Amino acid sequence: EIVNRKQNDYMKNKCFLGFTITELIIAMGIIGVISALTVPVLIAHYQTQSLQLILKKTYGELRQNLDMFQTESYKKKLYASSLSTLDGSKTVTETAGRFLTNYFRVTKDCDSTAQPCFADSYRTIDSADRTNFSCNSGYNVLLASGAAICLIPPATDTPAKVYIDVNGQDKPNIGGRDMFTVYIYDDFSIDEKDITPDVIKSGDAKGDRDTLFNDSCKTSYVGEGCFGKIINDNWKVSY
Repeated sequence: EIVNRKQNDYMKNKCFLGFTITELIIAMGIIGVISALTVPVLIAHYQTQSLQLILKKTYGELRQNLDMFQTESYKKKLYASSLSTLDGSKTVTETAGRFLTNYFRVTKDCDSTAQPCFADSYRTIDSADRTNFSCNSGYNVLLASGAAICLIPPATDTPAKVYIDVNGQDKPNIGGRDMFTVYIYDDFSIDEKDITPDVIKSGDAKGDRDTLFNDSCKTSYVGEGCFGKIINDNWKVSY
């Protein structure tokens, strides 16, 4: 009898310490709500961080190859180098194309047609409307890293323009997220539009980059004004 009583007491305590079906359902519901709220944010943050790292790597590769090109061509000025078509004697294939295919690890050569190196269209951060993308005046390649580059040689009084999609045709295909526009100036420096070497020397570059960001980054389907903000924020995408 004493043994049976102890067993009954044990079973009562055991049942008391357990969970009811209702409690389990409520707990699972709470976990589901928290997951639904946090998982998309974590995924978006991870994607942003990944794209940011590829952009920094692509910039470093472009910077390094420009230095090599400058050294090997014995030119101090971009406009006077073999990367320029200003004299009209060389085509974009002989200038931008030769630079890209000789100095980068290219897995796909798209020549003067953006696709299939780039996506067919892009949208802005602030809009769902998409705009068709082409870079017929430049030379297009897909790098081993997965980044797509279109290099447009310098024209009269304008720097060379570079479109960079850090993950090629893959989504999100949004200006300022995976698509950016940068410029190569006469001293081979890389920056935003109108952030010339003289602006950098004057100490106004940071403020001018922020102004360009506020004016155009979130409304540009090719990411005009976004790259400078990332530089200002020490290679962090904070927008």
